[in-house]
Amino acid sequence: MFNNILLPIDHTAPSSWKTALPLAREEAKLREARLSVICVIPEILKLPNLPDNYGDGAAAHVEAELRTIIGDDLPIMVRQGSIYREILKEAHASDVDLIILASPKGDFPDYMLGPNAARVVRHANCSVLIVRS
Repeated sequence: MFNNILLPIDHTAPSSWKTALPLAREEAKLREARLSVICVIPEILKLPNLPDNYGDGAAAHVEAELRTIIGDDLPIMVRQGSIYREILKEAHASDVDLIILASPKGDFPDYMLGPNAARVVRHANCSVLIVRS
């Protein structure tokens, strides 16, 4: 049923991958599916008072950080821009069947999703599994 799984994570927030990464690996192995990881970083604005090369190397730095977390066995994509938009664009472009997304537990009565997770759930054209940590 699931052939292509996407796992969005934030390299600076272990809650985004501590529970979701092992679960995504297990699901991919069980389904014999492809698992990819995406990390979205803020877009670096080119302002007139900053050098032309300001922000160069940010994506490479984040990818190196992700390699220490994930290892070398999974494809990693680092995108810049709006978190939910970049996740949805990648899911659509790669024909993703399942997005596995971590969202911390809220305390009663505030069981809620963060704004990016909620937008991904609402607008994805595939299944979305929310992993509570």
